[in-house]
Amino acid sequence: MSVSASNQAFASSTDNLPQTRADAPASPVVKAAGAAGPSFEQSASQSGPVFDSAAQSSKPGFNPGPPLRPNPTLSGPPPRPNPTLPDPYYGKQSNELLAQGLLNKYNVFKPWYAPTVTPEHINNMAGRPLTGYPERDANIRLARELLKRPGLMQALDRNDGTGALDQSLSKEDISKFILSSNPLKLQDDRQLAQNVLNHFSALKGPRWSADRNAIDVNTFAKYASRPLYGHGPTDSITLLSREIMARSELKGSMDNVFGFLRDGKITREDLYRLLR
Repeated sequence: MSVSASNQAFASSTDNLPQTRADAPASPVVKAAGAAGPSFEQSASQSGPVFDSAAQSSKPGFNPGPPLRPNPTLSGPPPRPNPTLPDPYYGKQSNELLAQGLLNKYNVFKPWYAPTVTPEHINNMAGRPLTGYPERDANIRLARELLKRPGLMQALDRNDGTGALDQSLSKEDISKFILSSNPLKLQDDRQLAQNVLNHFSALKGPRWSADRNAIDVNTFAKYASRPLYGHGPTDSITLLSREIMARSELKGSMDNVFGFLRDGKITREDLYRLLR
C-alpha cells in the first residue's frame, strides 16, 4: 500500500468520530477534574522523606532523611513540684494554726512507743515522699512547713517549766504556745538576752539605788505581773519580763553562766559573757 492510500484511510476513519463543538458544555467528569485543580508530580529536588509515594522509596539512592523527633515542649512528663517553693496551703498559715494542726494530728506524728513527739519524729515525717493520698500528704506537708520555721520549732520544744529545749514537744508545750499572745515567744534565748541588754537602762535600778548598775532578777517578776497599758515602751518591758519569767533557765544564765557565782544581779558584763 502506498503512503497516500494509508493517509486517506486514516483520514476517513477520523471523519467518522463525533465532533465536539467549542461551545458545548463540559461533561460532569471534566468539571470535577477542573474543580480539583491541576495535579503535579512531586519535584525531584524535594528533600526529606516522602510519605505519599511508595515508588519513591524503591528508587536507588533514596534517602528518607533523619527520623522525626518529638517536640520536647509538647511531650514528656509534667514538671515536678519545687520543694523550695512555699506550700500553697500551710505556707499561708500562722504559727499558731500550724501548731494547732500538729496538736490535732499528735498521735499520727508520735510513734506508739514514744511518750511525746520529738523533732526527730517531725523530721522523719517530712522526709517521706508524697503518696497521692490527700490525708497522708497533708501530714507530710505540715511537717515540711514546720521545719521551714525554726523559731516555731524551738518554741514548741521548750520545757513548760524551765523554757529549755528538751527535744520533747508535749501537748502541754504546744498548747501553751497556742494560748500565748506574747510576740516574743518566737525569739530564741540569745535574741531574748540581747533584748534585755537593749533595755538594760529601763530594767536596772535608779541612779540613787544600790542596783543602779545591775538588774535585780526580781524585777522581771514585778514587771511581768502588771497589765498592759497600751503604751508601747511600757508594754515592751512588760512583755519582755513575762517571757523571761517563762524561761527560768535563761534568767539564771543571765545572772551568771556559772550557777555557783550567781548573786541575783544581772550586769552588762554578765550579758556580754552570755552572748559571746
